Amino acid sequence: MHAKPGTIPLTLIIPVRDRQYQLDRALASVARQDTLPTETLVVDDGSAANVAIAGEFRERLNIRLIRHEKNKGAAAARNTGMQAADTEWISFLDSDDCLLVGSLATRWSLAMVDQSRRSDGTILYGCGWIDCGEDGTPIAARWPRPSADPDQFASGCWFSPGSCLIFNRRTALERAGPQDETMRRFEDVDWFLSLALKGFSLAVLPVAAVAIERTRRQDPQQIEQAAQVLRTKWTKKGLDPQKLRRLDSYIDLERAAANYFAGFRTKALMNLAKSFLKHPRRNLQLSPGWEIESIRTMPEASLTRKKEFVGLG
Repeated sequence: MHAKPGTIPLTLIIPVRDRQYQLDRALASVARQDTLPTETLVVDDGSAANVAIAGEFRERLNIRLIRHEKNKGAAAARNTGMQAADTEWISFLDSDDCLLVGSLATRWSLAMVDQSRRSDGTILYGCGWIDCGEDGTPIAARWPRPSADPDQFASGCWFSPGSCLIFNRRTALERAGPQDETMRRFEDVDWFLSLALKGFSLAVLPVAAVAIERTRRQDPQQIEQAAQVLRTKWTKKGLDPQKLRRLDSYIDLERAAANYFAGFRTKALMNLAKSFLKHPRRNLQLSPGWEIESIRTMPEASLTRKKEFVGLG
């Protein structure tokens, strides 16, 4: 009989809708951790058939299942989780992503060592991740770059916040409030820009902790609708011209990607040109971006980078 693993004072929030197989896979990755979160909150965001929690996960994990009767979107699901969490520190995990073995305890330990030095609830602790195809094949490891510059947070979410952050829930909600539930896309860009404007910054832990499933398919029409909502919101809020130009440039980049993978290459090129005109640059990305390392096989354990902790201050 295996000894019961220890726990850390962290709540893991998993929003899900109609992804029972992916949810089981995500929960299995949590159950394989040698140190578990105090609680795992699964928020069923209006699934057509209610998701279920297998007995093996209920025995291993302290799981609470919360249901939305109607689909409200990722922002609402995360807000429900944040409001229900009992711990001060939380992390998200998208239902189609997985934690790498041993990664949660490593991230928590590194973050708390840093907190012991500066006790700052405005630090967002990111990490590296493994890009995987839809068949689970590992493609590359990505290491996001740290930032404390709100201009860069106006340039997109380069750090995969849906699965790769540990942060102080109480401080985030007190400073910026919950995520905007009217937004069905770009809710991460919107919320983390709000946090950056309130003094939050991103530090990057030297560990690849998550396997992230990448999909290129996006509906250009949905992207366009969400882009207009995001742009209108921040114009009304009086975002300064420099940040607004960067946000516009990022939006055009998202439009270009959606049209390209939908087969509308001319529209994609036009949007790409608009993005570069609004914010000239040498690289495709206008956010701090990431470093990419090629990998051939999915590691059995998390990848620890051979460098010092990448932080700010």
